[in-house]
Amino acid sequence: MFRLTKVAIGVISVALLFSACSKSNNPAPDTENKTKPAYILFTNEQDLGTAGYMSAYSKMPSGNLSNITSNTLQMKTAFGFTKFGNWIFNRTSIAGEAGIQKLEVNDNGKISGTGFIANGGMFHIVSSTVGYYFDPVKGTMLLQIFNPTTMQRTGEIDLSSLKITGVEYQAAGQHIIASKEGKLYVSITYGTLQRGGYGDDVVDYVKLAVIDIATNKLEKTIQYNGLKSLGWGASANKMWTLGDDGALYLYYTGFNEGITNSSIIRIKKNETDFDKTWILKADTYQEHSSIGISLVKNGKIYIQLPSVKLTADFGNLGTPIWNYYAIDISTLKQTKITGMPATRYVHSNEQGIVEIDGKIYLWMANANTKENGYYLLNESNNTAAPAFNVTDGGLVSGFFKLDN
Repeated sequence: MFRLTKVAIGVISVALLFSACSKSNNPAPDTENKTKPAYILFTNEQDLGTAGYMSAYSKMPSGNLSNITSNTLQMKTAFGFTKFGNWIFNRTSIAGEAGIQKLEVNDNGKISGTGFIANGGMFHIVSSTVGYYFDPVKGTMLLQIFNPTTMQRTGEIDLSSLKITGVEYQAAGQHIIASKEGKLYVSITYGTLQRGGYGDDVVDYVKLAVIDIATNKLEKTIQYNGLKSLGWGASANKMWTLGDDGALYLYYTGFNEGITNSSIIRIKKNETDFDKTWILKADTYQEHSSIGISLVKNGKIYIQLPSVKLTADFGNLGTPIWNYYAIDISTLKQTKITGMPATRYVHSNEQGIVEIDGKIYLWMANANTKENGYYLLNESNNTAAPAFNVTDGGLVSGFFKLDN
């Protein structure tokens, strides 16, 4: 599961050092609190994509803590995780099998698996009864439909009509499956058999299929010229976000072009086509950089950027050279978040920048400063302060609050 591409396995492997700490400092997935545990923290034993630990907390963690307790669920491997409502979803089963794993938390904070779809890749849940996923085994141009409550496949949407001649590898939904205002947006990949759709796009445009969710019918396709692809479907990081302005923001990593031209583009509220008047280019702020996370709130888009050029071989991608920025959506003027050291690339961590209880938290992973947790952002002055630090359980690789 842990991969950047089929030809670039392990390029971001960086060992983090963890300081020793007594588990007595752990706020713990507590059962004495009557509030059902809803704060979910995941750590990988070594690096992203390795074995890990998932724990549920009934209140926001603070200070130094261990993420290993009697209620902790150990997973064989995980490369990021996500949520819908009060459900947790992982891109592998508890035993490490590729697919979509559903997990739930009971009143005592114990996490257990409650459904699994084998071979499922990138996925998106629209409601408690409707979700979509990519399954290359069933067919790369056949978008699968499932019921998230029962975790049963319920159908498929055939997008073979979007194939073009002369292209070896074509896929629908491998990298992007998103929704907004009743429409589903599905990436169409035109690549090669050698790389299987990862960084091998043979066209110079982005294409999304627009599907009506009520009918599951293809309505049209939309195209954005000058970019090679959107998303990177190897992990649970969906690489898009729905802003508080109602717009859908989608990311291009630039990995296809030697880590250049990375951008964010959008589809505005009440629109079903790309906004051709707006684009955020990572190279404007730092040459040879890449965008893999964002959060849109109050007229700002929060992103992560490196302080130096990324090397084409991805050699420094996983090192602590990354800082957070608040960028004005209208002017694209950037302001660096201060008060925290550099961190590493979010990669699979979809919660690298996450809003919880109305507050924005920023992921911190820096082996040099022995910090491994989250910082809390002061939105009024763009400064950040430590929120919590994990000293036992491995690398923090995801954190969110369930909608209990």
